[in-house]
Amino acid sequence: MNANVTEKVIYGKGIRTNNQNTDKILNLWAEFSHLNVKGDVYGVYSNYESDYTGDYDLRVGTEEKSNDVSSVTIPEDNYHVVEVDHTDPQGVYNAWVNIWKSDIQRAYKTDFEYYAKDGSIKIYLSVK
Repeated sequence: MNANVTEKVIYGKGIRTNNQNTDKILNLWAEFSHLNVKGDVYGVYSNYESDYTGDYDLRVGTEEKSNDVSSVTIPEDNYHVVEVDHTDPQGVYNAWVNIWKSDIQRAYKTDFEYYAKDGSIKIYLSVK
């Protein structure tokens, strides 16, 4: 499924990492979860070195501007959308594994996870 997304600015905390450095990724999410943010949450992947095997920037945040955080812009574009089984604690991880194995023609520009207030989770992929 594809969806057109309007530009969004996400404010939050970020790191430079890769998919082999899961501790760093989990620590960022844990740090963010202690902020008790209400509303929709985004995990934004950008500035890819190459593909899913290389380094990238990951920023976790919301559209709410707050102090002591930086921002990243999700550009307006047409994204490939992957629905995540939010009832499975490993749902996001499993969705990414399936994406990595898929033949989706990814552009590796800006991808993001969207965690809605209603509990649903979707992954938006920039595609060629």
